[in-house]
Amino acid sequence: MWDSLVHYLFLPLLPVAFIAFIIHQIRHIFANRRVPKSVAFFHPYCNAGGGGERVLWAAVRSVRAEHPDLTCYIYSGDTNATKESILWKAHTFFGIELDGKKLEVVFLKSRRVVEPQLYPVLTLLLQTLAGGVLAFEALWKLTPEIMVDSMGYPMSTFVFKLFGATKTGAYIHYPTISTDMIDVVARRQAAFNNANTNTVFSNLKLVYYYLFAAFYRFLGLFVDVIMVNGTWTKGHITSIWHRQDVELVFPPVNTDKLRALENNAEELFNDEINIVSVGQIRPEKNHRLQIAALKQFLDGLDRERYPQKIRLSITGGCRNQDDQDRVDALKKYAEELGLTKSVDWQLNVKSDELERLLQNSLINLHTMRNEHFGIAVVEGLASGSIMVAHNSGGPAMDIVVPEGEVGFLADTCEEYVARMNEILALDGEVRDNIRRKARVHVNKFSEAQFDHSWSAAFAKLV
Repeated sequence: MWDSLVHYLFLPLLPVAFIAFIIHQIRHIFANRRVPKSVAFFHPYCNAGGGGERVLWAAVRSVRAEHPDLTCYIYSGDTNATKESILWKAHTFFGIELDGKKLEVVFLKSRRVVEPQLYPVLTLLLQTLAGGVLAFEALWKLTPEIMVDSMGYPMSTFVFKLFGATKTGAYIHYPTISTDMIDVVARRQAAFNNANTNTVFSNLKLVYYYLFAAFYRFLGLFVDVIMVNGTWTKGHITSIWHRQDVELVFPPVNTDKLRALENNAEELFNDEINIVSVGQIRPEKNHRLQIAALKQFLDGLDRERYPQKIRLSITGGCRNQDDQDRVDALKKYAEELGLTKSVDWQLNVKSDELERLLQNSLINLHTMRNEHFGIAVVEGLASGSIMVAHNSGGPAMDIVVPEGEVGFLADTCEEYVARMNEILALDGEVRDNIRRKARVHVNKFSEAQFDHSWSAAFAKLV
């Protein structure tokens, strides 16, 4: 009887007990290394200059204002930069000025492990696990009292909570996996991240997605405070993580400065019609759709009624060689359509140049399907350019509402062309009325509103 108990009950528990002992010892080591009164932000690409980085620096500014006794640390993989140059870029790109007092950058050497191109297969899983490796380097270099993942690496909170026993928060811009992604595969619908729609491949990928979703749900257990950037993301996180304690914290947009801009589109209307697109050069932004829509728009335009010069300015962040390769491919596509002289490329522009482009633009295009929020869409509304955004995600659920009164929504190329024609045909006073309503509407996305919402959520960690 005793031998049976040992064999079937106690022996299987030995590996579990051994693992628990090892974890306990590691936690003890990190507990002795913990830096008092510290909050660390896990943001390996903090120097990228995108919307996620705007959230990071606004959050740091808010924490420093509300909790001056805390020292802020940023985990960054930008080893070719300095703290001073990183803070300078935050000020130049976002107008967020931070001095170096009680603010330090912890540089991570292993950031390359999270690069997606290293994992041509099982990208979601392997990149997520690699995020845990990077997080462990971060934890080893600095053990804080509070850690906030502000970029979307779900393994980071697991590592810090399990091994570092720190309080953890997450600001989620986009769920690592969503029910929309699963649905695209289930329907074998072609998309930028679902090129192979073969039945057997789709079924295998569907199983993989379901298993990964279960793993992602498990990682959600290690987050104390969850913040999301919009209604779309909140719905997916609530559904996948089975958590109801999800705080809605809209990203900060400098709406005050943009609302003060005088939109010049009506004054320029007799000579030129400017269309602008703002967004990083990534495949999901679907710049190809914008170029195709411009071609159809110009081909169908009554040039006797509208003889003006018409140009599309594509502006946004071009981060690396992969992005540059996409730009080159898009330029070639525009050339094939005969649009070389109709498309301007304004890449990595500073905030003052971006403002000039916005205030001179009549129409603003945004074509990403299921955009998690859409800071560029808010900026478009605030600046007075008339928005045509994709009828999904954050733009449809939070920003361009009510549709037709503050801006327009579209799905297909033909719908984008129809919306642009509709805007062109409106009386100037009607367009001005849309601008006025849009500029009032965007108050809910102001930096002041972000500070209020962020502070209320972050206070639960302090």
